[in-house]
Amino acid sequence: MSHRDWLARHGPFALLVVFLFVLAVYVDRYLDAFTYILLNSRLFFQLFVGITAIAAVRNIAGVKAFGAFGPAIIAVAFLQAGLLFGALLLLNILAIVIATRELIRRELIQQDHRIAILVILVGLSIVLLEILAEYFHYPSFDYSFLFPVLILAWTAERYVEEVDRTGWELPSRKLLWTLGLVLLAFGVMAQAWLVDAVILTPLSWPLLVLANWYLGTHVRFRISERFRFRPTTARPDGPVPPDDVLTMNVRNREYIAKYNPPERFAYLTKARAKDLLASHGVPVPETHILLEGREDLGRLEAFLREARAFVVKPAQGHGGEGILVVRSRRADGFDTNQGPMSAEDIVEHAQYVLTGAFGGDGGDVVLVEALVEQHASLRELVPEGLADVRVIALLGFPAMAMARLPTRESKGRANLHSGAVGCGIELSTGRIVHATWRGRPVTKHPDTGARIVGTTIPFWSEILDVATQAQVVSGLGYAGIDVVLDAARGPLVLEVNRRPGLEIQNANRAGLLRRLRAIERLRGRGELDDRVGAAMDLDVGGWEAPA
Repeated sequence: MSHRDWLARHGPFALLVVFLFVLAVYVDRYLDAFTYILLNSRLFFQLFVGITAIAAVRNIAGVKAFGAFGPAIIAVAFLQAGLLFGALLLLNILAIVIATRELIRRELIQQDHRIAILVILVGLSIVLLEILAEYFHYPSFDYSFLFPVLILAWTAERYVEEVDRTGWELPSRKLLWTLGLVLLAFGVMAQAWLVDAVILTPLSWPLLVLANWYLGTHVRFRISERFRFRPTTARPDGPVPPDDVLTMNVRNREYIAKYNPPERFAYLTKARAKDLLASHGVPVPETHILLEGREDLGRLEAFLREARAFVVKPAQGHGGEGILVVRSRRADGFDTNQGPMSAEDIVEHAQYVLTGAFGGDGGDVVLVEALVEQHASLRELVPEGLADVRVIALLGFPAMAMARLPTRESKGRANLHSGAVGCGIELSTGRIVHATWRGRPVTKHPDTGARIVGTTIPFWSEILDVATQAQVVSGLGYAGIDVVLDAARGPLVLEVNRRPGLEIQNANRAGLLRRLRAIERLRGRGELDDRVGAAMDLDVGGWEAPA
């Protein structure tokens, strides 16, 4: 990297660090004059060390929790109320939020107003505690206690929302990690000697910034990822070097941040992406209706009078959450993936999606699409639901692909976390070479016993073509494209993923980073007319791109 490139990339941050060092030297020189002010600002310095400890553990260990700043703020409540009372307060707020969400669930209240109701009820509970504290002559809380309590309410709301969407297991695990981080922050922030050392040593302030910068830019493999990708890095037929595996930090820093412009990233919702792809001739499922607010529900009611088979999905959802598949019409309603439903039930589901229950900042948009009928060639492998093919594409080149086969456990959804089978596909041939289900290697479908490994995905070249077209048209340089095989139209692009997951490496028992590096070197030789063919040649050659 030249000096000019280094300055363009790191210059602003370097100026910030220099400014912080100058400020620290100045404060240190006149420390006696500032000591009283600094000690009165103790809470901020407690947050500095608390949030740094949380960020380090989250980044190095790779734990999933409800935010990084939130647990540090909650730890402030623990500091003021004491560990025992703070824990009781958290459980009380969690119980209030769970009970309130259950009571108002069927009211279909828009997300912002739902949160406002929760905050009001949580605030009233704190007022009641203040009254009880006054009555029993217990020291009352000051107003600085309010913000941590609101963060507690927000965390509880996030937890209940995820339980509604995904079930109890994953959100509960996430909540336990959040509580663990709260205790970690509490333990660090309660160390008076450590906080005093930071307060009275101004040079430690820029050093804290530099420590966060270093950890945020140099940690590549999280501890949890060493366990997560063990099936890939320690496969029986020969280990994959850890340097070949794409980790979350490397994905975010070197591919999403580098190739996906922020303005494009924010713009490309599911609805907009679909319109964009269709306008460029990329095949996508037909959209019947787009519902942007409750005022559009009348259009859905009119549509349901004649409709037979269709899909209702949230524009901001992910992992198949909130998708309602209507398979056929019945005398008394519709047959769906959630059981028999009436027209009123479907309208209520759409209204629930509009509230933002499955994503969206304060609300969501509903897509009502044509139902894709599984192509006959895959029906033996797909007893119910709809299989898809996830293709990771970089700069117009396909890099890795897997098929996701629904199971009864996944309730017909092609989502690995819900219980679908992940099938690694040889890029050059379209042949399934490996399959995993719930982290275990399998060769047959767990429901039907149909053989998976060795099966060749039909229309393979066409699937790669439409996937790479979708990635280029989307304006994202790095994306995961979900393609389905429709019985009548063939390959259709179902979705463009801006942050594609990494489990595809375990499905393929191969590292993705090696392939992405090879594509970057190949692209550096000039534009290629046949990028799919070039990627297939790389696959045949073991992804050894010319230097």
